[in-house]
Amino acid sequence: MSSKIIIITTIILLLISFSVLFVIEAKNHNYDYKKSWSVVYFDNPRDDSLDFTIENHQGGKAEYDYEIFVGDDKVIDDKIKIEAGAKQKISPVIEDEKSKENKITIVVDYKDVEYKIYKNIR
Repeated sequence: MSSKIIIITTIILLLISFSVLFVIEAKNHNYDYKKSWSVVYFDNPRDDSLDFTIENHQGGKAEYDYEIFVGDDKVIDDKIKIEAGAKQKISPVIEDEKSKENKITIVVDYKDVEYKIYKNIR
C-alpha cells in the first residue's frame, strides 16, 4: 500500500513539474513577453530598392522617426506609428541621379534608441 502511494505521489509531482516547465518555456519563446525591442532592415539588401521594414516589439503602439540621407544630404524626414507586434514596410522614393554612387543611410529613432542601416546603389 505505501509503495503505491509513493508511486502515485511521484507521478503527480512529475506532472506538476512538467506543466510548470512547459508554461515557463512557452513564455520564453514569445518574442514580446516582458521584452522591449525593435528591428529595422532592408527587405532585399541585394537589389537597388530602398524598401525597408520596421518591426515593433516594444509592448505597445510606438511612434518611430525616420530620416533618409543620400551622402550627407537629408532627403526624407518622417514619422510612423506602428501597433505592438506589427511591422510596417516603407518604400521611399528618391531621385535616381541623387542615389547613384552615394551611400544611402536610413536612421530610425525610437525614444533614446537609434537604428542605422546603410546601402550603396550603383
